[in-house]
Amino acid sequence: MNFTFLMGPIVGAVIGGITNSIAIKMLFRPLNPVKIGHFTLPFTPGVIPKEKVRIASKVGEVISQELLNEEVLRAWLLKEEVYEQIESSIDYYFQECESNESTVKEMLEKTVGKERSMYYVCEAEEQITNKLYQKMMGLEISKIIVSKIVESYKSGSFGNLLGPMSFFVNENLVENLAQKIEPIIAKFIEEEGEDMIRKAVEEESNAFIETPIKELAVKARTYQELIKKNMILLYEKMVTKHLGHILKTLDIAQIVENRVLEMDMLQMEKMILSIMKKELNAIVWFGVLLGAILGCVTSIL
Repeated sequence: MNFTFLMGPIVGAVIGGITNSIAIKMLFRPLNPVKIGHFTLPFTPGVIPKEKVRIASKVGEVISQELLNEEVLRAWLLKEEVYEQIESSIDYYFQECESNESTVKEMLEKTVGKERSMYYVCEAEEQITNKLYQKMMGLEISKIIVSKIVESYKSGSFGNLLGPMSFFVNENLVENLAQKIEPIIAKFIEEEGEDMIRKAVEEESNAFIETPIKELAVKARTYQELIKKNMILLYEKMVTKHLGHILKTLDIAQIVENRVLEMDMLQMEKMILSIMKKELNAIVWFGVLLGAILGCVTSIL
């Protein structure tokens, strides 16, 4: 009688554990449809392989809208700890640079390669030269020069410069001479100015790229706090004003969806089981308990 009573709970527990174990396995297995001729067996492939596209889309949607939305990320990125990390990184960078014996040129070559570093330097020199040349042409230096000459004559500065010859020079002569000299100066600046600027820029550029990093770091140390402040302001501006656009461009939902779709099902199964192993085992044991309880009820009835 006692053995007969125990059979119900035992059988119920075994059935409950087995059915729950099979249900968990059927989440992933089989990985592919099982066909008998033209007929596909029901429940094949498993639930997750069968719904992989829909699951990937939903996971991406949930993560982008609930877990990593703009509000959550902005609050996280503007935490005090992040500011402290930025400042610590700047301090560390200064310390590293102050002990760096390499020159700017060597650092560039190490970072982007010799050919590309040369290209960047030449491009920067050309851009600076063009900007300075355009600024110089816009100033109309030739007109400034001749006007200064006339002003100097009127103020009496030419008297000491010309000596006795100043007796033969009058205001009309100076003004006429200035008008004739102005186009000559303008042409000279137009034809020779760019080359002169380029030569000066190249000299300064060569001197700069041959400067040791530690020397520049020591000079910049004076502005360290200002650099920190501006970096923090720039960071805040980027987060507060441009985070939405950045997230829209990144499209986190699509990134997550693509990543899930690219994952092999065995890899996905291993990942999910490693995360939820304890919870899935609890489901199996819950099936055992529930089966045992139902078996007891059946035996009693």
